[in-house]
Amino acid sequence: MPQRNGLLKELIASFLIASGIAWLTRVLLWRDRTAILLYHDPDPDTLDRHLTYLRTICDLVPLDALAQSSAGRPRAIITLDDGHAGNAALLPIFLKHKVRPTIFLCSRIVGRRRTHWWLHPWAEQAGIERLKRLLNSQRLNELHVGGFSQDGDDQATGLSLEQIEAMQPFVDFQSHTRFHPILTRCDIRECANEITDSKREVAALAKGACVHFSYPNGNYGAREIEFVKAAGYKTARTCDVGWNDSRTDPFRLRTIIITDDASPSWFAAQLTGIPLFLRYLRGGGWAGRFPQF
Repeated sequence: MPQRNGLLKELIASFLIASGIAWLTRVLLWRDRTAILLYHDPDPDTLDRHLTYLRTICDLVPLDALAQSSAGRPRAIITLDDGHAGNAALLPIFLKHKVRPTIFLCSRIVGRRRTHWWLHPWAEQAGIERLKRLLNSQRLNELHVGGFSQDGDDQATGLSLEQIEAMQPFVDFQSHTRFHPILTRCDIRECANEITDSKREVAALAKGACVHFSYPNGNYGAREIEFVKAAGYKTARTCDVGWNDSRTDPFRLRTIIITDDASPSWFAAQLTGIPLFLRYLRGGGWAGRFPQF
C-alpha cells in the first residue's frame, strides 16, 4: 500500500507540474504573499533539496519578517513543530542556505528525558488519532495505563539543552505548549497553563523573547485565540492551508504542511496547497480550514 500511495503522489505531482498548475498557483495565489512551511522531523538531505529548490522561486525570510514588505516577490518561512531531537542535524543545512527557521518547542518535553506522547509505543497501539479526540484527562489516563506519564522520565525524543544552546544563535525557538495536548480538548485551566506557562519556559530555554505560538495538531477555537492574545504572543500559526499577507489575522496564520520525506516533485506539488486543501475537504474542513474535532 505505501508503494501504491507513493506512485499516486508522483502521478499527481507530475500532473500539477506538467499542466502548469504549480506555476499558475505561484503566480496567482502565492505572488507577493508569504508561505509558512511546516515540517516536523525531516532528514538533512531532504531539507537540503527542498531549500535548494525554494531559493530559485522565492525569498526565504524569518518569521519575524512576516509583517515586512515582500518587495513584490513570493516569500517562504521555514517552521518546524515539536522540537524533535533530529532537528539538531539540520543546523548545517540552515547555515548553508542562510535560513533562520522557527522551531516551536514543547517546553516540558525538550531538554528532559521525556517522550512526545504520540511517539510512545502505547499511543500507537491505542490509536493516536482516537486519543487526540478524547478529553485531555481521558487521553492521559489511557496513556498512563500503557506506562506513559507526561511528567515522568522516559526515552528522550526532544532536543537536549546542549543542542538548543548550540542552535540558538541561528534558530528562533518559540512556543508549541508544554506537553502538546489538543488544546480544544483541555479544560480552561489546562488550556491557559499550556499556552501561558510555555511562553515563559521557552523564553528561559532559548534565552530570548518568546512571542510566536503554534497550535498543537492545528486545533484551536475562539477560546484558544483569546488565551494566546492574553499571554502576550504576537502571532499564532495554525494548520489552515494558505498564504499570508497584511490582511491575515496574526493569530490565525495559514501554513503549507510539507511531508518530511517529500520527493522533489511531491514537494513542488505540496507548495500549491492543493493536496492539503483536498485532504481537509475530505475530512470536513472547508475553505482550507484544518478539520476540527
